[in-house]
Amino acid sequence: MTRFASVLLRGLCTAMPLALSLAGAPAAVSAHTLGDWLPQNAQVAPVLLATPQVQAARAHAQSQVQHARGTETGSAEWLLRMNQQQRRAHAPQERFAETTLGLERPLRLWGKAAMDAQLAEREREVARIGYSDALHEASRELLAQWFDALRAQVEREGAERELALARALEAQAKRRLAQGDVSALDARLAQAELQRSEASAHLAASELARSRARLQRLYPGLPAPHVPAAATDPIAPTEALETALSAFLQQHHELRLLRAQAQRQQQLAERLERERWPDPSVGVYHARERAGSEQLLGLTLAMPLSGRYRESQALAALAQAQALQAQVQQLEHELSANFEARWRQLALQQQALAALRGAAETQQQAAEKSLSAYTQGEHSMTELIQNRRLANEQRRAALRLQLEWLHTRASIELDAHRLWDLDD
Repeated sequence: MTRFASVLLRGLCTAMPLALSLAGAPAAVSAHTLGDWLPQNAQVAPVLLATPQVQAARAHAQSQVQHARGTETGSAEWLLRMNQQQRRAHAPQERFAETTLGLERPLRLWGKAAMDAQLAEREREVARIGYSDALHEASRELLAQWFDALRAQVEREGAERELALARALEAQAKRRLAQGDVSALDARLAQAELQRSEASAHLAASELARSRARLQRLYPGLPAPHVPAAATDPIAPTEALETALSAFLQQHHELRLLRAQAQRQQQLAERLERERWPDPSVGVYHARERAGSEQLLGLTLAMPLSGRYRESQALAALAQAQALQAQVQQLEHELSANFEARWRQLALQQQALAALRGAAETQQQAAEKSLSAYTQGEHSMTELIQNRRLANEQRRAALRLQLEWLHTRASIELDAHRLWDLDD
């Protein structure tokens, strides 16, 4: 056992720095070094603008702009009327060809033209905000896919490091078994640990391939995610919560879009209420009677009589405006609660990350002591493998939490338009 212990200790010491590197680097980053983990704005912009999601949003915005143009112009059109008739007189018997031509058009009175112009401007605003909202949502989806790939890479690197240690242990155990320095049971346990590590490495590699393939398929041309070699420790946001929350709500696209839609609906309700004042249609006509012996020139005036239909449309639009106002308040409450939760989560995640790093370092020391105890015959191979496995899991848990913190921080920066700001 003593000969095996000394050889095993030398072999594992060659692989131990590789494992320790996982505990010490990369460290978490501050908000100012998110660029070390994320692609730059110049790389993201053309990729996002080329996605079908954003292209569909652009086409929809163009459609809304054209609808707004029609609202401002109005639906009134010139109407041409023609009447051709035959007149027959009995005394004396005569026939006359008579023709009447008229041209008329409805008029927008009672300030409706100005209201339509305001309504059209509101519709154009809804189109602009809607497109920005779609672009922002596409950015959020890209951010989620990017961190999914980063997590897969971290898992793959952790599995590879664990596999390297398992190979070193299994190789030493196999050689010493041939020399009769270890039992067959210890050699079997080392082999089983190697097989488990190989399976974990294969699964991590497949997950990394899946996440990267999905990222490249959805966002072709985007560089592959990578874990930076070194970065600074994370820091909590320095601004006050109320200040950050106010800026967040002011710039949030979905909330701005819903507010604009509510204001548009309110203006539409006022416009439909004004529609209860009917617009007259004014025209001019020319008539040629008795084969041209009589010429007529006159004006026409038609006035619809408002009924229950226009009243019901106005009341329905007003109720919809009230419903949208309630939705604005509800969404504002939900967004405020979500933002405050994320904001407070950052500080708690930072504390948890420091604790996990401490636990990983302590567990690593315990694994080293377990190796020393094994060399002295105080620990079994099973205890050594379990302690090393716990140390590896603690380090990987710390890295998982680091990426979760980074994702939360990046999402706040994205919502604050300090990350990937693609608004016009």
